[in-house]
Amino acid sequence: MVFLGIDIGSGGTKAILLDKEGKPVQSAEISYSFDVPQEGWTEHDPEKWWKASVSALRELFETNDPSKVEAIGVSGQMHSSVLLDSDHNVIRKAILWNDQRTAQECEDVLTQIGEEKFRSLTMNTLFPGFTLPKIMWLKNNEPEHYNRLSTVFMPKDYINFKLTGMIATEVTDASGTGVFDVYHRQWNRTIIDELGLNPEWFPQVFESTDIVGRLKSSVAKATGMKEGIPVVAGAADNAAAAVGNGVYEEGKGLVSVGTSGVVLMPIKNKPEREFLLKTNPSLHIFCHALPNTWYAMGVTLTAGESLKWFRQAFEIEEDFQHMLNQVKDVEAGSNGLIFTPYLSGERTPHNDSKARGVFYGMNLTHRRKHFMRSVLEGVSYSLKDCHELIKHIIQSESFVVTGGAVKSEAWCQILADVLGVRLKKSGQFEGPAIGAAILAGIGIGHWKTPGEAAREDIENVITPDLERNQIYEEGFEKYRELYVKLK
Repeated sequence: MVFLGIDIGSGGTKAILLDKEGKPVQSAEISYSFDVPQEGWTEHDPEKWWKASVSALRELFETNDPSKVEAIGVSGQMHSSVLLDSDHNVIRKAILWNDQRTAQECEDVLTQIGEEKFRSLTMNTLFPGFTLPKIMWLKNNEPEHYNRLSTVFMPKDYINFKLTGMIATEVTDASGTGVFDVYHRQWNRTIIDELGLNPEWFPQVFESTDIVGRLKSSVAKATGMKEGIPVVAGAADNAAAAVGNGVYEEGKGLVSVGTSGVVLMPIKNKPEREFLLKTNPSLHIFCHALPNTWYAMGVTLTAGESLKWFRQAFEIEEDFQHMLNQVKDVEAGSNGLIFTPYLSGERTPHNDSKARGVFYGMNLTHRRKHFMRSVLEGVSYSLKDCHELIKHIIQSESFVVTGGAVKSEAWCQILADVLGVRLKKSGQFEGPAIGAAILAGIGIGHWKTPGEAAREDIENVITPDLERNQIYEEGFEKYRELYVKLK
């Protein structure tokens, strides 16, 4: 008995098998890159996600018996719009979560509905990366595509459709569309009606562990898995990563550094609308992957992507690990050099699609290694911005850190020093895929809670250095001032 998890990421698709104890058996990954048609635009062909999924499964099943798979769960990047016509064909390339073209549509929607009313209906404000403004952008700029629209999917919903033929979504991904009542875990008809949208575009909403379909015979034949095995609704990548790392109860938090960066903390009691309306609107309140659970989340749009950009922009040939090892020779604060990671705008705490990155404070002593460390520190400052907002809602001094940063001892220590919290270093590099597989196991009743499957490495703890933390507290204030002054 094994459980299959698939994660549709921005830079690749991962597939993993978990055994009945929740331990990883093997994983496979197919890498790709998204398209950037012009500055601020990001797109990808959903069919490539499906082809990558099939390729990852074939690689996985070269050394594993596909007939042992008992259930499937899928996770994927949030907000990215997969738009189908009435024949279930993809209308155009998906506009991704980090696309910034829809700032005007966000402003128009909030003006029409009223920002305070919109927040009270969804528990969130509207961001350019969300799904709703992309639909409105389509209406304004590509009416020939808008007029064909029949179904609005997120990436993992599309993969579920390809696996089962069923049209469905679930609460975690729906939370990030801008059309969802997070409070009651259902589509918000007020918004749909006021904007003149067709309610039939939005699929039936399930909880993440609900079974939404069974594996089609054509996919079973192509992969070797058994026809008819259950496919659960799955979850958005951050919610799935939280499940995969055992972060689903209050008091625990998740810091994730992938293409984007995330600080996430679960909320067990239904959040109070009146209180949330007083918080910074760039803070997300979304449904978690378990019933009657929510989470607060702040997002840095360009986290690991900032380091990737730096390597490409300056044509650095050595690998990331060798690059990151060099920053150990630079003292905390990078000798006054500060980087703001707003390379494609920013979401939390500014919600500013026009924000741009800078290196500030350069002097004659700075070398390449100073710039590299300042990139890591700047991303960490941005995540601290997120953490500072969340602390007003719920407190936690214990966080699991996951994503690409886990592979770097130097970056993990910088994160701990900047945030001033203990970080438990996750060994789950495929966190969202693992979380999806765990949701599959829960969906068929093999586990009752993620805690029965998610393994937490409590020995690998990174403790903040108090002296460096003080340096970073001062650097953080300068970092925050930069946005205000440069704006």
